[in-house]
Amino acid sequence: MLVFVIPLKSAQASNSWERVTQLFERCIKSVCNQTSPNFHVIVVCHEKPKIEFTHPHITYITVDFSPPNEPTPVAKGDTDKGRKILKGLMYARQFYPTHTMTVDADDCVSEKLAKFVQQHPDSNGWFINKGYKYQEGNNYIYIAVCI
Repeated sequence: MLVFVIPLKSAQASNSWERVTQLFERCIKSVCNQTSPNFHVIVVCHEKPKIEFTHPHITYITVDFSPPNEPTPVAKGDTDKGRKILKGLMYARQFYPTHTMTVDADDCVSEKLAKFVQQHPDSNGWFINKGYKYQEGNNYIYIAVCI
């Protein structure tokens, strides 16, 4: 089983909670569009976003982390995201996943991931070095390659 962990930025830390919510709804629809039912999604957030989309494989975990004692907003955001990922991974253990995958709340993923993982349960994991980059509202989609 593949468990997706999605750390969601808080309304307080975002410039536009409406925009964060819109991108998250697109993301969660993408994640839940798996061709295999052998997956679960854990969303870790300060407040549950108000979206229309629901799915039985989604669990929301709300957290109330106190602000970290770090000097910059970037560091605070990274610490918050890391703590949310850790909380999600700890919660994921109850599903006995063969694999976990963190997904940023503005990402879209392939519908074939859960099926691929199901077909390769003993693999140590994978590195995805290329994909598509899309800026919402743009007329172009770019192929992104990590070297």
